[in-house]
Amino acid sequence: MSDSNKGFLFIADITGYTAFLNHSELEHARDSLGSLLDLLIENTKLPLVVSRLEGDAVISYSLEGTIKQGQTVVEMIETTYVSFRKAIELMVLNTNCTCNACQNIQNLDLKFFVHYGIFMLQPLASYTELIGADVNLIHKLAKNTITENFGSNAYVVYTKAAVEALKIEELAEEMTAHTEKYEQFGEVDIVFMDMHAVWESEKAKIRVFVKPEDALLYVEREYPIPLGIVWDAITRPEYKEILAGDAEIVVKEKTNGRVSNDSVFQCVHGGGVLRLTIVDWQPLNQYTEEYFRYKNAKGLLTYRVEQIEGGTKLSLTFNKAVGKPQFVVNSKDKVFAKTAVAAFEKNLENLEIQLEKEISGNQFITMKPIEISKELISEAIEDSLAN
Repeated sequence: MSDSNKGFLFIADITGYTAFLNHSELEHARDSLGSLLDLLIENTKLPLVVSRLEGDAVISYSLEGTIKQGQTVVEMIETTYVSFRKAIELMVLNTNCTCNACQNIQNLDLKFFVHYGIFMLQPLASYTELIGADVNLIHKLAKNTITENFGSNAYVVYTKAAVEALKIEELAEEMTAHTEKYEQFGEVDIVFMDMHAVWESEKAKIRVFVKPEDALLYVEREYPIPLGIVWDAITRPEYKEILAGDAEIVVKEKTNGRVSNDSVFQCVHGGGVLRLTIVDWQPLNQYTEEYFRYKNAKGLLTYRVEQIEGGTKLSLTFNKAVGKPQFVVNSKDKVFAKTAVAAFEKNLENLEIQLEKEISGNQFITMKPIEISKELISEAIEDSLAN
């Protein structure tokens, strides 16, 4: 067993699981729940590490020092929920089966719990057990009065300790404050956010990004670095300065403390000021900036991260600028495309050098994920069925 660690504890818990099993044909229920657990595991990306499965839940953790930007954790949870809702909708849409399991799948939902505290790690044969009073607390939080008092059955809960450690106080002001009381722990202050609102907001968004057929310039680089770290880098000013060729960059117009649609990366370079306005924000996937590439011509730039074997692929795609007169803009674009490739490739290389330097100096702490096999998922479901 390891010494005590400080860090974050996470639970992603499928809501309505018990009722689903009680009213479903077990064979089809196994298939559906296996797919949903697969999805939750796939979305639990570094710096989060899966500890174990509990039939209807994925337990994970992150040691202190592995999370550099609280917003990334918030958005990892939100993107997981969006992926879950999309999967449920596809299951409902694609089935012609009239059994209870397939008909009841639409009643499943998802809730999350986040806490910061002290715990020990006990490596076992196929997973890592988390031990300690704070581990007990986050499991207690899964039994709460939120649905009873507020009517929500899909939400994310952050304890006060988690909010402070993630430094998301401004964002937490937009959430609902609540207090739960437990015999062993007394009153526990939390905030929670309804995830249905996140899903509805996501469905209403109009996506803006540079499509391959519209690309003027494309550069990419593969990094032997976890996706979460690379995403943090391309969304934080101090690293975007490297990508921009050592320009000075500040973030303007955040929403409740978050970088999101309509936020601006203000770039000061060579005495001039360039405003890069985010027009589409897809956390841990891609985002697109709109800016004046030339005096009377706007262009788009899409940053995209993709998880690959051994690390992350980062790509930058520039579109063909639009402005008047268009033939002059097209001429300038040809010059831009010829001269900019080498510079951006060098900037991508410099970013890797900087991140590797910080990782080796323990400024970024990375952890290896455990492999969750199909057998482990099956065992978790079978254990739950047996209970």
